[in-house]
Amino acid sequence: METEYLSTGFKDVDGAQNQDAYFECLTLLDSLPYYREYKTRSYALLELHPGQTVLEAGCGLGDDAFRMAERIMPGGKVVGVDASTAMIHKARLRNRTARLPVEFLAGDIKALPFASHSFARCRIDRVLQHICEPQQAIAELVRVLEPNGLLLAYDNDWGTFAIASEAVEMTRTVERCWCDSFTNSRIGRDLPDHFRTAGLSDVIIRSGTSVITDFEMADKVYNLRATVQKAVEVDLISAPQGCIWIEEQIERTVNGCFKVSLTAHTVVGRKRRPA
Repeated sequence: METEYLSTGFKDVDGAQNQDAYFECLTLLDSLPYYREYKTRSYALLELHPGQTVLEAGCGLGDDAFRMAERIMPGGKVVGVDASTAMIHKARLRNRTARLPVEFLAGDIKALPFASHSFARCRIDRVLQHICEPQQAIAELVRVLEPNGLLLAYDNDWGTFAIASEAVEMTRTVERCWCDSFTNSRIGRDLPDHFRTAGLSDVIIRSGTSVITDFEMADKVYNLRATVQKAVEVDLISAPQGCIWIEEQIERTVNGCFKVSLTAHTVVGRKRRPA
């Protein structure tokens, strides 16, 4: 089965030949310590407490929705929205076992099916990097947020993506090929500006850097082999160069020298009360 290219494929999971690749990617990321730490920190930054209504935009398999639901019980509710009906189906199946106060809906986060001021908190995690006009999505999240409510977004700054290698120019080519395939490669660094433009106040920023020290793990997360192949296909590098580069990364793992890092930003803003 053809390898799914994660940087572009998340925009249309329902149209993918291998949907399991996206389910497995989300499950893998959710299992990594760095991801669990920033997710847990995001729940604290949202100041969740019992009785709140919370929107998880781009909910995927529902992991964050489930964990937030535990924090807003009793009396609260989490609504998870995702563009993929396949993701929503999986999330609903999982909640049959969890039986938490979570509702999952398929929908467009740029045209949410909710009245204004419907949620005390809104959260969006690694979604804006995949969509056009992210400011429209942020404005829509602000619309459905209650006055004085909090919006939290976490996303990557692909301009910081770095792979350790002695082949500097070759590595830069691979890095750029992967990073430039995202719809919004700079969204992480642009989030504070988008929040302020949307009228949010008390904007705070928390940044973190994920580090992976194993080539095979990094390949699962960042499609390194597939990216090298794409670079070959568009004549950015030759096939022999690509093979040598991959062999170097595998050897670096064996020698304890492999490293790939990426910085991302968590941004939180408050919706102003009407004057």
